[in-house]
Amino acid sequence: MGESPAPARVSQRVIDRLVASVDRHLNEPDAARAAVETLRAELDSRAIELLDGTLKAPISYRDGVFIQLAFGLEEASFDHTHKGEGGRSSAGKFATALAERHIPFVKDAYQNIGKNSPNLARGNVASFDDLLRWMNGAPEAERLKLLDLLSATVALTARPVRPMPQLARAELTFAKVVGLLDALLATPSGGAHEQFAVAAFLEALIDEFGQGGVGGLAVRTKNINAADASAGTAADVQVMRGNRIEEAFEVSASDWRGKLAQAIQAARNADLPRVHILAYVDNLDGLAESLQATTTDVTVIDVRVFLRSLAAVMKKPAREVALRLLYDHIERKQPDIERVNAYVELLGRHALTA
Repeated sequence: MGESPAPARVSQRVIDRLVASVDRHLNEPDAARAAVETLRAELDSRAIELLDGTLKAPISYRDGVFIQLAFGLEEASFDHTHKGEGGRSSAGKFATALAERHIPFVKDAYQNIGKNSPNLARGNVASFDDLLRWMNGAPEAERLKLLDLLSATVALTARPVRPMPQLARAELTFAKVVGLLDALLATPSGGAHEQFAVAAFLEALIDEFGQGGVGGLAVRTKNINAADASAGTAADVQVMRGNRIEEAFEVSASDWRGKLAQAIQAARNADLPRVHILAYVDNLDGLAESLQATTTDVTVIDVRVFLRSLAAVMKKPAREVALRLLYDHIERKQPDIERVNAYVELLGRHALTA
């Protein structure tokens, strides 16, 4: 007889429990709403008060409650105010699961609520700290109800967007990909399509040439409605090496002249010798005259030409990565659900899906 398979690690059982709990409510919104109403009436009023307070805090605290609850249900005599073994791993996997279900998430809940410390009740969010303590004294049946309530509540925040389809890699020729990009950029989006396409294709090209990874280059782009300053970025799209900005791109859905002053200021803020403007360019009349008062080297390139150039030097697998990254940006970094669904439809219309 063969040996029995080893039992799953606690951190993996935590993820399995959480994903199953959310999925149970995800595809039945009417039942989820009914469950929320019922469970809020059944649970201890103190737990409801603390949960509501926690849900008003940053999402990290919501996900922290999720994970700590699951650890407590998987481990006997668990102290909910302390991070479970493998908690960081569970947080990362939970973030991935939420992202796949189009539910708002953070990459690592513990990064914000318990970095470098096993103690989670640190006095930053009183309702969160007190809810963890309540969980320590609550019977399992009450904690199960709290997990079910939280799962139903969070499932109702999922965005009803179409998933990214499987792409037909053999069809990702330069002509077809550029045709898709031209159609996408011709659709008004307040600059979202331009910015996210630049970020996605830059990142895919960096990866194709083996310049990414630990110690390598990375691409960062902000939410479409966020100002550069509030987003903590120097420009719309940045190429980073660690915390250092290597290149900065201001991207516009209009004429390049409207971005000139902003681009120069972005270079100054980041102490960069040059900055790039990607916009719609008919001519460069007046560029040299406008730069006489600055030493900043400003490049101006038509955004369509820039994207075509990136697509031209990519092989088909990198083009596939770029189109998937573009979906992720449109889905996560702007609020219009129809914009996501329109992109998926466009992929099919241009015969790029399997």
